[in-house]
Amino acid sequence: MPELAGFWLLTLLLQTPLVLILLFNEATIITPLERAVTIVMAVFILFEDVAGYFATRALVHSQVNKFHLQQFTNIELIDNVEDDDSVDSELRYSRHPHVA
Repeated sequence: MPELAGFWLLTLLLQTPLVLILLFNEATIITPLERAVTIVMAVFILFEDVAGYFATRALVHSQVNKFHLQQFTNIELIDNVEDDDSVDSELRYSRHPHVA
């Protein structure tokens, strides 16, 4: 996940402003072909910004849900272990199969 967020931030903070400067800076003299290619590249980068935002957002929500479910699973496991000694011995042996 950090790779996706890093990629998205680099695109958003570096590529997007540079492409927009190339596209809208009237002081530079560029050929019509170069302007057309820059427009296509700007469209792709803007699409990448939007898609990257939603992909990162969905991934973060998924990771948060996994974290919360893991916490609830551990709480139930702790409650069961405190109530029943046989569960404690089963958990100890299931976690460490080499323990005799």
